[in-house]
Amino acid sequence: MKKGFGIRDWGLGKIVRSCLAGRGGRLIPSPRSLAPLFLAAALSGCVSVLPDAAPPPARFTVSDITVETAAAPVTWTLGVEEPEATLAYNSAKIALSRAPGRIEYYAGGEWVDRAPRLFGVALVRSFENTGAIKGVGSRQTLPVSNFILQTDIRRLGVVFDGGEKRAEVAAFVRLTNGRSVIHAAKLFSATQIAAADTPEAAAAALDAALSAVQRDIVAWTLEEAGRANVAALGKK
Repeated sequence: MKKGFGIRDWGLGKIVRSCLAGRGGRLIPSPRSLAPLFLAAALSGCVSVLPDAAPPPARFTVSDITVETAAAPVTWTLGVEEPEATLAYNSAKIALSRAPGRIEYYAGGEWVDRAPRLFGVALVRSFENTGAIKGVGSRQTLPVSNFILQTDIRRLGVVFDGGEKRAEVAAFVRLTNGRSVIHAAKLFSATQIAAADTPEAAAAALDAALSAVQRDIVAWTLEEAGRANVAALGKK
């Protein structure tokens, strides 16, 4: 069986002699004889001619908050459903609106996950941070609870109408018993001016607006669930 043939089998001396062999003592390299030399040069110093890969987009998350409350620890439990949203906002992309009814998205930056899911996770943590609700979680981690919090995201993006760019967040929230009883419902909203026209500034402004909405939702839920719980106990 023949061994594989490579550049090392030739040796540099053989390559040069093959390239310089000619008539009458003159050294005339032929294209065929130069091929091994070109191959050796190419293999000894490979240079990529492909363009550099574009840097990955910056990725952002949604912060949970700390709510100071004087409420005593409660005995009821709360399940938080993942917020619902239309396809315009149910995405990892950061939404931008330059005209009513028109949605675009920032290039070069995005959320680390779908925005509604990030908001839901942050909301659960914000309830936990109060220290008042021991039994709180998503419907996956807490499938059975006294109350259910349902959230419908109406707006979650940056709006630019010729003036300052501002982050707008609006969410309609229902507190239910998980079946047919709605104990309370309310629309929450907040705005925050974006410092610049960049994905970083847009994400920061939206995070601030989401924090404001979370703060209001947590305080409202503690009050409404407490009232509903007292009413339910009074009926027994």
